[in-house]
Formats: sequence, structure tokens, C-alpha cells
Amino acid sequence: MESTVNKFEAERAELDSLLNSETFGRGGNVTKILSFVCEKYFQGSTDDITEYDIAVKALGRAGDFDPQIDTIVRVTAHLLRKRLEQFYRTEGADHSVRIYLPFGRYVPKFVRGADLKTEKIRLGLSDESDAGGNGTAPAVSTRASELKPVQLGDAPSNIGWEPNKIRLGSDEPPVARTRRAGIWTIVAVALACLCTVAAVELYVHTRARVTILPAQSEASLPVAAAASGDIVRALVGGGRAAYVDGAGQTWASDTACSGGSTVSVPYRAIGGTADPQIFLGERLGLFQCAYPVSAGTYEVHLLFSETSNLEESARIVAVSVNRGPATRLDVVFDTGGDNIETEKILTDVHPEQDGKIHIDSTSVDSYLNAVEIVPGTPNRMLPLRIYAGHTPYRDSGGNLWLPNRYFFGGRASQFEANTTGLPDGPLYATPWVGNFHYVIPVAHGETYRVRLHFRESLFTEAGSRVFDVWCNGTAILKNFDIFREAGSEPMTRTFSYVEPTKQDKIEIFFVPGVSYPLVDAIEVIPEPDTD
Repeated sequence: MESTVNKFEAERAELDSLLNSETFGRGGNVTKILSFVCEKYFQGSTDDITEYDIAVKALGRAGDFDPQIDTIVRVTAHLLRKRLEQFYRTEGADHSVRIYLPFGRYVPKFVRGADLKTEKIRLGLSDESDAGGNGTAPAVSTRASELKPVQLGDAPSNIGWEPNKIRLGSDEPPVARTRRAGIWTIVAVALACLCTVAAVELYVHTRARVTILPAQSEASLPVAAAASGDIVRALVGGGRAAYVDGAGQTWASDTACSGGSTVSVPYRAIGGTADPQIFLGERLGLFQCAYPVSAGTYEVHLLFSETSNLEESARIVAVSVNRGPATRLDVVFDTGGDNIETEKILTDVHPEQDGKIHIDSTSVDSYLNAVEIVPGTPNRMLPLRIYAGHTPYRDSGGNLWLPNRYFFGGRASQFEANTTGLPDGPLYATPWVGNFHYVIPVAHGETYRVRLHFRESLFTEAGSRVFDVWCNGTAILKNFDIFREAGSEPMTRTFSYVEPTKQDKIEIFFVPGVSYPLVDAIEVIPEPDTD
């Protein structure tokens, strides 16, 4: 029989092997938790291996740490389990002693020899158990009608031009590709090692260069055809109840995904959205989703927010649609911080032969909060129209305007605007005012026309409200005075061929000069092809 001394020597040697491996050698919170729980195990102090102790003693959280608010331990423990599984499939495949972290617990388990398979099943470490928590995967919906309770609007009609033209440009970033099947694990290790370098490179090239283009006539603009098909809005992560957002749109519960595990998040504000509930849960790890839709062209929105306060470059998301090249994303880098929403928009997506759009994670660190699938147009993003109201609005031209979103700062004006007799008056009833900005996600590889709508509904003298507007680092309106230019009538300013930032965003800042900046509505519309 193996002596206690030899037993602990073998276990310590195994821990040292992991800590010095390529998989764990990068350090970070995953390694901190592994070292902490194993040392407590060696000391015989397993009663000290609690979520609170891990957070405070291993991860440096303050003494008032509340696990109901901060989920860093649970999320990092999930990453640790996946990292251990990855290690024992690659570098540690021939090790006779292995370390496991049972689900729902933080006390490590050292397993030997012939007991490995038995212990893995008993500890709940199979993929099936990870998927549903009870050895079964969630049921998959087979009817698109179950996932599309609300349909809002068709594609827009033709839009006119105005003479303000500005081009904001940036180089095209490389597309990260991953291989499938048996080499996923190897690729995941390599990508993780490169994530810090990639983040630095992206940061250096985030801002756009500026070029002025000549005006283009309205006649050259194509009229968008009406889009038809199913609408899917679905939360991702088991156990999440369906949710009706501020626009009256229903987000279905997770019935189309399997694999990975579920993380729930206590209520908190999420920057950039008035509906944080969409982001208060996720499916994490290696998972697959399949959404049934009728034949047609679709636009897919992948929704993310980092709520776990992990260190920089700790979690790189890799998600593939219809088994295509993976969309790779460091959410903290993309948004600029924790608890901020972001979207990745993919155009020209079609259901596969089984009549479903497939969304799969391709790395153990991946997660997803929600999915939106809407009828699209070939090779182009759908126009986006938002205004400072609280409900969707259909204008006199048949265009759909959504309630305010993607905003940071500001508020709806407390002064009631008189819009009696004003065409499309609801668009100007509650302007957005303050020191605020918008970060609007768009599809990669396109240029956009940005149209800003204004109406001075409070002041009656020029000079009472003066402000600047910047777009992607370039001043597009300087000393702008709505009343001086249009009195109390509605007015628009249009800026053409706007190229997104490296993060595929259009950033619009409203900077105070005299009194509060104001905007009533914003349109972001893909430019026509120029070939």
C-alpha cells in the first residue's frame, strides 16, 4: 500500500507539473485558484476552501466580498475545470495521478490509475453532465414559431442624401480561423497564448483615419427590398425565463442549446442597454445551439457582456455560425470594461440543410448571453434607426424606429416638447440630452451613412444651446446651434461613408459647449456598393 508520505509527494509533484506546464504556465486567476485549493488540501484545511476564502485569500478581493454580486470564483472555477480537462487530453495524457475539481465544490480530488474513468464519472466531469447538470442535455426546439413571438418591421425604403460628406477609415483586421474536431484543444491553447499580443495590436489601430469623399447623388441609392422570414430572440443559458424587453420584444428561454454549463448573474446595470436582464446569464464552455428558421437570408446578432471581473485577456470568446470561421472576441477589450453590452453582427446567413442556423462555441473559454436572428438582406446590414422614445415607432415612410439603445450617459429631456401638427412628431417628443455618447455596433466590412435628427424644442434664441459632435475621433459638427440653423423646425445632418472602428463600432460623442447637447434620433444605414 502506498504510504501517506509517498502519496502526498506524488500529488505535490502532479501539482508542480501542472503549474509548470504550457497550459497553466500563463498564471492568472485560474492558476491562483488551483494553487490555493491544493495547498489547503495538503495542509488538511479543506474547511477553508470556500468561495469567500478563495475570493479574498487567493484572488485578492476585499473583505466585503459578496458571492451573490461578484461571480468571479464560480466563473474562474469553471475555466479551471476546462483547463484541467484540456491538460489531461494533451500534455498530461500519460500521467498516472490527475487532479480534478468536482462540480459544485472547490476541494480538489487526486485520482490514480485504474480509478480515473470511474472517478471522472462519479465526480460529474463528463460532457453530458456539464451540459445539463444531471447527465442530460436540454431539449432542442424544433419549431421556429416557438422562438419568434414578435415581428417588427420590414426593410426600409430609399433614403435621401445631404451634402455633408465625411469618410472615417480603418484597416481591415485579420479574420481568426479555427480548425474543428480533434484539433480544437491544440488551437485553444495557441490562441490563448496569443491573446495579449492581439489585444495590444488592436488597441494601437483602434482609431480611424479621415478622408473626404465627393457627394453622391440620391439617384444612385438602391431601394432596399422587403425582408421576409422568421425572427428569433433567445436568451442563452439554462434556467432563464423568457423576458419581454422595453420595446415589447420577447426573448425566449434557452431551448435550442446544449453542452457547456450555465452561469446566472445577480441583477446589475449593464452599460449600453435599458434591458440588463438580457445579459444576466450565459452558457459557458463548449456548447452548440441550433435555431430552426424558414428559408431565407438572415442577420445574426451575438450579444455579450463581461460580468465576472476577470483579469485582462483572461477570456477570449470564439463562436462559429454555421461552422464558418470563428468570431473571436475579448469582450472587456471590445467594450472597454465590465458590465457593458456589445454585439457582433453577421450578415448574409442562411439556414443549413437541416433548416437551422447553428451557433457553436469553439473554445472552452467561450460564452454567450443571447442571440437575435432577424430577416436580412443579401450582403448588407439592415438599417438601424433609434430614437429617444420608449416604444417602437413606425414613421410616415413605413420605417421602424426602435427605443433608445447603445447610449452612455444622458437622459430623456424632462421638458415636454409640443409636437402638435409636426410630421412624425413622436420622434421629437422626448429628445436625449446631456453629456452623452453612443457606441453602435455594425457589421464588418461595410461603410455607413450616419444621419442625426435634431429639433430645438426649448430655447427660442440663437446661442442658447451650442455643442460639438464627434464621430470615431473626428469632429463632424463644431459649435452646432440647432435654433440658429433651423429655428424650432426639425433638421437633419447626414455624414456619408463612415468606416467603423477596429471593433466594428460607430462612436458618436455629443460634447457640451453652451447648455445640454441634444439629439432626437439617429440612423445608421449601409452605403450602396460603389463597384
